Amino acid sequence: MKESLDVFDIAAIISELKELEGCYIDKIYQSKDEIFIKIKGKEKKEIFIKNGKWICVSRHRQSQQEHPPAFAMTLRKYIGNGKITGIKQYDFDRIIIFEIDSKGSKYRLIIEVIPKGNIILVDEENKIIMPLQYQKWAHRVLKIREEYIFPPSKKDPQEIDFEHFMEEIRKGRDVVRGIVQLGIPGKWAEEICIMADVEKKKSFEDVSKEEMKKLYVSMLELIKKLKENIFSPVIVKENGKEIDVLPFPIKKYDGFEMEEFSSLNEAYDEYYHRVLKKSEEEEQQLKIEEERERLLRQIKQQEEAIEKFVKEEENLRKQGDAIFANYEIVEKILKGEAEVKRKRYPKAWVDLPYGEETIEIEIDLTKGVYENAQQKYEMSKKMKEKIEGAKNAMKETLEKLKQLEKIVIKKEEKEEKKRKKKFWFENYRWFISSDGNLVIGGKDAKTNERVVKKYMEDEDIYVHADVHGAPSCIIKAKDIEGNKLPIKESTLKEACQFAASYSKAWNQFSVASAYWVYSWQVSKKPEAGEFLPRGAFVIRGKRNYEKCVLEVAVGRVRIEGEEKIMGGPPSAVKKWAEKWIVFVPGNEDKNRVAKEVAELFGCSVEEVQAALPPGNLAKKEEKL
Repeated sequence: MKESLDVFDIAAIISELKELEGCYIDKIYQSKDEIFIKIKGKEKKEIFIKNGKWICVSRHRQSQQEHPPAFAMTLRKYIGNGKITGIKQYDFDRIIIFEIDSKGSKYRLIIEVIPKGNIILVDEENKIIMPLQYQKWAHRVLKIREEYIFPPSKKDPQEIDFEHFMEEIRKGRDVVRGIVQLGIPGKWAEEICIMADVEKKKSFEDVSKEEMKKLYVSMLELIKKLKENIFSPVIVKENGKEIDVLPFPIKKYDGFEMEEFSSLNEAYDEYYHRVLKKSEEEEQQLKIEEERERLLRQIKQQEEAIEKFVKEEENLRKQGDAIFANYEIVEKILKGEAEVKRKRYPKAWVDLPYGEETIEIEIDLTKGVYENAQQKYEMSKKMKEKIEGAKNAMKETLEKLKQLEKIVIKKEEKEEKKRKKKFWFENYRWFISSDGNLVIGGKDAKTNERVVKKYMEDEDIYVHADVHGAPSCIIKAKDIEGNKLPIKESTLKEACQFAASYSKAWNQFSVASAYWVYSWQVSKKPEAGEFLPRGAFVIRGKRNYEKCVLEVAVGRVRIEGEEKIMGGPPSAVKKWAEKWIVFVPGNEDKNRVAKEVAELFGCSVEEVQAALPPGNLAKKEEKL
């Protein structure tokens, strides 16, 4: 199971993170060794950093502390509202550098994805403003006001020539270990061997120069693939269990199940939170269970001790009472013992009557009746103090158990919320038509491109509002389970209303036009001399127009047993939703409305925001 990012993962992820260059930092959150950096931009994103292990754009931040730790507060102070001017990998190593301009100064946020790891904020003079944690080695110290020094790096395989390649890899015991000497992770070293058709366990004495050249070329080809951003991100599964995440499939995993993703960050985010986060939570849960069992055992022991102390205290008190009640008998016993016997046997056991019972009492032959009784009372008093101490200790243990159970309850509540299954179409705008067809639409230029290129098939229909800045929408000739389903006129009308309502027309009009065309009319090839921007397409032939009232309904629907918030044409939402609200363009703030709807539907604000149209709105009707 993959537990942290390697240099290849980081090189790939940075290629996507570079899209954030030029964006501004908003808030910064911290939970123990996890950092979330919220980014301002057209599409709000959050960078997730797990110290020493992981970095990617994530959608999984749960909640932030009311009083952020000192490190998060320091980052907010220095780089909050700062502009990200550069994101790069240091020396093809597991180190990421964010270059940030803020308040007229330049800063670097350095993320070391290495064992023990660290996240360090550095000023323009290369002095450490603050590290996530203090660390010290023989060659460098990571603490406030110290000069930042990078950890020692291995040779960069991107820069090495063939002669040095041969020299370096001969240091290993065999081919694969030799390649690892260059700082290439074992998995990728194996892939280079497979690409070169050279047995990985082969001794260098048996490797020909021709095979060496093949290994060298294969290494460069693999690195070139990273440099040219040729990615097809996948999560690798074995027997249904996630075991790895990759920027592209490799030969080592031929025959394994592959779950494909549309972006690197999505794949790496899903893997971390499905596998590593789950593993951490399971380990934490095990510790909680072990602690709970320990506390329960401790409470039982304390109860037994208290019960024993109570009996002893009662018995000692009775002994004192019995000595006084039988004063004359005890006195005779004391006087009747010879002096010699007292010296040889200073203690004696006697049976004394006490009410309807007889009590066996140890008496001190060197003391009088009063002193013997008083001794029992003193011992009884000390036993009472022990009882009080044991009761207080048990009270503390019960409080610890109570706090632990509160943590368990909160965890179970969070798990209940997180348990929702995510469908692939939730990465886009989507709704299910009243006839059952799945309709998806892009959220921006990048997803507009992806929706058409990846998901439009021959029998599908393309829909677009007749305004600039509208989503590219696809009506699938299938239902959400992938079963074939003809596209009826009612679905065409709903899809057109969907395309118009989620466009920029929402902020300007109450009615807008949209059109639909067949899939074969849509092309990415412009006419000679023309240029097509990202997310745009050429439409050839007749367009079928529909005039649409701008209305969006948001409702709670059930899909394969999962509750989802669906936004779309009122006719479709009313057909499938248990509860729904219809909105039209208006003056109410979208974020405030989202909070209110989230409370009514018992879901997260983010789910509602994803379903609402772009801009302010007003409520038209509802069924709750």
